[in-house]
Amino acid sequence: MLNQDQRSAADAIRAAHHKQSTTAGSCFFIDGRGGTGTTYLYNTLYDLFMGQGVYVMPVAWTGIAASLLPEERTAHSPFKLPVPILETSASSIRSNSMEAEQIRKTEVFIWDEEPIAPSYALKAIDIFLRDLMNINVPFGGKMMILGGDFRQVLPFVSALKTDLQS
Repeated sequence: MLNQDQRSAADAIRAAHHKQSTTAGSCFFIDGRGGTGTTYLYNTLYDLFMGQGVYVMPVAWTGIAASLLPEERTAHSPFKLPVPILETSASSIRSNSMEAEQIRKTEVFIWDEEPIAPSYALKAIDIFLRDLMNINVPFGGKMMILGGDFRQVLPFVSALKTDLQS
């Protein structure tokens, strides 16, 4: 049973999906510390949507988090992202492939642990979905439910220089 916060999020997401057109996707971010029930919410959303005949593709950035979701996929797998992800990285899926067809029929993507993924990964998926769906709107008009805990992300300092003084 969902708690009040989870129910509010689920209701907002389901309402947005109901109103969503195929030319304007929507994106949600579920922020939750470890142990607060975000995985339970993802699994509930998956069951609710699939029960309505809406195809959902749940993914996670790490294999451990993916093992807690239906279909147990990392984000690399269905989108054929290279390892490592670089600024110029792109999906290797061909538009006429079975993988592309599966992604075309997907209406909702759930991505756990998105904050720990390099920004290039989300950018590569956005570009791929825009190209695949031939719609220049975020994520090619698909609903994207991102989630995770930014408190688990380490700060990054570029070109840090330290001076030692004696």
